[in-house]
Amino acid sequence: MKHLSFILAIIACSIGSITAQNNVATTTQSLNVNFSVQEYLDNYVIPKIEEWQQKGKFESSDDYARRVTEQKRDALIKQHTDEALNILQNRIKQNANWNHLVIGDYDADNQTFWIKSALFGDFLLKVPREEGAAFEKNFASAQKTNPDFYFTKDGKIRLNQLTFKTSSGKNYVYNSSDPTRFNTVSVNHNFGKIKVDFDTQDERELNKGGTTITVGKSDVDINIPATGAKNNKTFAVIIANENYRRESNVEFAKNDGETFKKYSLQTLGLPENNVHIVTDATLNDIRNEIDWISGVADAFQNETNIIFYYAGHGIPDESSKSAYLLPIDGNGSNVSTGYKLDDLYTKLGSLQAKSVIVFMDACFSGAQRSGEMLASARGVAIKTSQGSPVGNMIVFSAAQGDETAYPYREKGHGMFTYFLLKKLQESKGNTTLGELGDYVTTQVKQQSIVINSKSQTPTVTPSSTMDNRWREMKLK
Repeated sequence: MKHLSFILAIIACSIGSITAQNNVATTTQSLNVNFSVQEYLDNYVIPKIEEWQQKGKFESSDDYARRVTEQKRDALIKQHTDEALNILQNRIKQNANWNHLVIGDYDADNQTFWIKSALFGDFLLKVPREEGAAFEKNFASAQKTNPDFYFTKDGKIRLNQLTFKTSSGKNYVYNSSDPTRFNTVSVNHNFGKIKVDFDTQDERELNKGGTTITVGKSDVDINIPATGAKNNKTFAVIIANENYRRESNVEFAKNDGETFKKYSLQTLGLPENNVHIVTDATLNDIRNEIDWISGVADAFQNETNIIFYYAGHGIPDESSKSAYLLPIDGNGSNVSTGYKLDDLYTKLGSLQAKSVIVFMDACFSGAQRSGEMLASARGVAIKTSQGSPVGNMIVFSAAQGDETAYPYREKGHGMFTYFLLKKLQESKGNTTLGELGDYVTTQVKQQSIVINSKSQTPTVTPSSTMDNRWREMKLK
């Protein structure tokens, strides 16, 4: 095997007949030790995604921006990847030639044969001691049936299952999930799933008539400053609720939260363990994260800075005008299924922390990001009281009490979050809270009236004990 003097023509795999449209070769390929699953996936998936990303001749810019989103693109990549792997799996099963398998040593203590395979990787097969000699003698003539494969994240094909049927009628089944040992050394198989990485394809632009339509990651998603800052005493909880069970989804909330986490790590310098993010959080998830940050503050005793970020639905109590965060398992018409904003501020404000900074990309008027009302809300917006910060707390809110927190569809974010990230990007995180608040308020107010023809006015509300000193504070 040292020189691999032969190419294992093990499987004549007619991968190619996937049509010229998919830009996959129509000729029959031989699956050998040099076969690249990644290259095969690229040839299958990329042309389909590129075709889907084309703007239709009669498709408006708004329709195109709604159709071509990062979330839909990721789902389509997964769909076509699964299709490609299923085709490859079936081709291997149909055309498999097992003459390349070589039986190796036998571990009598663990009753396992070492089976050698240059293509699929070596594996261990359980054979009882009393049947070992007969199995070894008849190995070459044994039928190999019911093959099943998996594909590792580094592009290798591995056996998941294979049955050896000897001339005596006995079956010996290899299953990758069965615990096996050889000479007391465990063999660990890599079960990572293939994920096609298209990082270089994420940003695409189509230009027509002077209008630029950006598809994929926006400017704040791909140019995140890495400052080398060390911010070991700052902790963050990020809640990003996009997919609701009973209410409409919140566009781009997941991307909002995940990108804010990247800025927390790369730009603000928080260690990975200092940042907790939950996407599509239930009520218990929110409670658990608040309990975690409370425990952290107790342990560090006045040495911590805390960041709480939320993107998702907020709902009003129509009778009391109080505001609530809505978890993904909540009901917009039943405030008891939400988390009261006053309770959140009381809990966070009572922590033994140097500062608590809250970023709230939500509105509490009963409206959605789209501007339409929640299905469970009345037909008019309700002006709510968005709670009173306490302790060493500063709250950045996306909109005033009766306004909507709109999306910025061109950028794939909530409008409030986009300009929050933009300021962190431009300043490399070295901005005061006063500068940050002024920038976000001005930009959102201007862009919302231009793009949405509706007002959205972010506000910054410090607790009564903060005076104006909050304006000189920084996130790092």
